[in-house]
Amino acid sequence: MDKNQKNSRQALQTGIIGDSDLIKKLLRDIEKIARANAPVLISGDSGTGKELIARAIHQNNPQRADHPFVVVNCGAIPAELIESELFGHLKGAFTGADRSTIGRIASADGGTLFLDEIADLPLSHQVKLLRFLQEGSIDPVGSHRPRQVDVRVVAASHVKLEEAVNAGKFREDLYHRLNVVPVRVPSLTQRREDIPVFIKQMMISFTNTTGCSPMDINEASLSALQAHDWPGNVRQLRNTVER
Repeated sequence: MDKNQKNSRQALQTGIIGDSDLIKKLLRDIEKIARANAPVLISGDSGTGKELIARAIHQNNPQRADHPFVVVNCGAIPAELIESELFGHLKGAFTGADRSTIGRIASADGGTLFLDEIADLPLSHQVKLLRFLQEGSIDPVGSHRPRQVDVRVVAASHVKLEEAVNAGKFREDLYHRLNVVPVRVPSLTQRREDIPVFIKQMMISFTNTTGCSPMDINEASLSALQAHDWPGNVRQLRNTVER
């Protein structure tokens, strides 16, 4: 590996821990995906680090890294506010709209919009998101003048969107528009060899942030944790190590 490749790989590993073949492949994929501007759909179980992957894609895109990375948790916004939150609104567009706002999509102009838990986006709002993906423009609530924006969309879901489409809970056309570049994040059970690396790194981090004396873990405990199933993945492991 030459110096440029090594530096690139080290940059990609910021926050992405592991030496397993699965993680090495994921890093290689991110390196290629980051250079493009096509929509990305990240799938994986809860706690696997999908937002971390999205940030790595953004940070390694030479045109977008210096622009905003905007996160939208689609399940955390009340249904009646989603359109305004995403697309913005004009002053007086609805009761309580005492000032105009540009919305999350426009605030990501030039950068990346990360739509987390996209399966939670109500069907009634999916068609407007699809139009934005197709045309690259948005219509703020109360406006009849489309606004062009340059935003790369990265979406993520722990729900299998194919099943949601079959159940009539997600638009098939939107699924295909988002799934231009699919990325699957492996679970901890698929890369158990990375668990000791995670644990040791987490213990160093907790020691540094809490000011406690350096701690270590014996091999028997490490082996037991490595053999354990972690349905909550890295998030659950981190909480356990911290506790």
